[in-house]
Amino acid sequence: MSTLSSVRSFARAETPSLSFGRAVALVAGAVTVGIEAVMTRSELARSRRQLARLDDRLLRDIGLDRATARFEADKGFWS
Repeated sequence: MSTLSSVRSFARAETPSLSFGRAVALVAGAVTVGIEAVMTRSELARSRRQLARLDDRLLRDIGLDRATARFEADKGFWS
């Protein structure tokens, strides 16, 4: 049996196998994505807190009014 035919027969396996290494990689990837999402939300929450502390002059400089800044600052962690 040639190498090419053995590769073809392996590629046509009826039941795909999930090795331990592949399972660990998938779990690690999911954990990494989750951590990145929490870190992103944490940064957004920090930015919103800073926005709430800006005075009216600084808000005008960035093109916002107090009501818009308050609306953004009042959003929850996952918003």
